[in-house]
Amino acid sequence: MSGFEIDKASCRTVAPEIIRPIRQSVLRPNQTIDEMVYEGDTAPGTFHLAAIDPAGQVLGIASFYRDPHPLDPGPGDWRLRGMAVEPALQGKGLGALLVQAGIERIREQDGRRLWCNARVSAQRFYEKLGFTIEGEVFEIEPIGLHYVMSAALQSS
Repeated sequence: MSGFEIDKASCRTVAPEIIRPIRQSVLRPNQTIDEMVYEGDTAPGTFHLAAIDPAGQVLGIASFYRDPHPLDPGPGDWRLRGMAVEPALQGKGLGALLVQAGIERIREQDGRRLWCNARVSAQRFYEKLGFTIEGEVFEIEPIGLHYVMSAALQSS
């Protein structure tokens, strides 16, 4: 996969069942596939995106939920959850492709802010996409240290 070209991937809306194997393998390898069912996966408005190669292989995923911001809830809040890219393809732009596609769709629905619980190790990735840290670092057992990060989606 080292010669993979991002322009050959497409970003598509998929069913939650499609994204769960990567949720497990990349984000939570010590949990079962059944534990990859997140609350809200099938709620009205929730959507799941996958970056898919020409052969149909899922390379990266992201889920987007209507969910109030945990520190400062407001109208138009959305949550990004379960963002993951196959390890061999990380750093090639697939994650940014997924987040930007999600932001575009959320803006079409008058979304105002996108937030996530970002792993500390992903801080720079989210900052490059316009997210900022809010609050103090916290731990999600058994996953590790996280920040709440958010990005305003309205143009002023």
